[in-house]
Amino acid sequence: MGIWRSDCKLAFLDEFEMTPVARPRCILLVAFLFAALGPLHAQVLAQGAAQVVSLTGTLTLKGIRQESRLLRLRDTVQSGDELATGENSVALLRTADGSTVTIYPDSRVIFNERSADVRELLHLFLGSIKVHIERLSGRPNPHKLTTPTAVIAVRGTTFSVFVDETDATLVAVDEGLVGVANVQSPDLEVLLKAGQRSWVRPGQPPQQAQAFRGRSERADLMPAPGSQGMMGSNSGMAAGMSQQAGSMGNARGMGSMSGRGSPPH
Repeated sequence: MGIWRSDCKLAFLDEFEMTPVARPRCILLVAFLFAALGPLHAQVLAQGAAQVVSLTGTLTLKGIRQESRLLRLRDTVQSGDELATGENSVALLRTADGSTVTIYPDSRVIFNERSADVRELLHLFLGSIKVHIERLSGRPNPHKLTTPTAVIAVRGTTFSVFVDETDATLVAVDEGLVGVANVQSPDLEVLLKAGQRSWVRPGQPPQQAQAFRGRSERADLMPAPGSQGMMGSNSGMAAGMSQQAGSMGNARGMGSMSGRGSPPH
């Protein structure tokens, strides 16, 4: 190794006048570096794309210009792709700016493109997700998410979103600040701080911020104010769902309350 390094160093300092011994060694060294850096270059994501960095169970891609197929670890998701997780399935995706999206069981989302002023990260049709927005050099990194009933403005934070079969949307914040509004009245926004949640129902403005305890992905296990549904009247059922969620590990979280089997709130 000592001869290799000295030969290459002298060759480059001498205006690339390599000796017959140094030339093949330097060529091999350059080839090795290209081979090592090639995979890293391949991992660079285009703006609006994301990569599957963790997967348990199944994640199905429903592309605009291609047939549905199962995704695997390290596969890339492009803007406009629709994703669906299976039963007992959890997927973790990382975007080009380092932000992450955890998609819990029985959920459907679509990745959107960046607009002129803010990145429209995704649209959640049904189920539950947890999002971490990475700050850019310590500065806010504004994003927007949508559901059938809500517009969610993000300012660099960690939060969870849950959509049930009635299109009711729950937003709960772990860290940072999130603005929540109904899609029909986007000017009536409720700001949520860490440890707060809000429900948005069809045709209604967001509920006032309500405190919750624990992680945001478990916030749907706490009955909504005035709820007369199964969750509000049966605390034992809520406890059982919490225990079921815990059996899947910390990664599952709100997946215990997937839209497929959720009672109305």
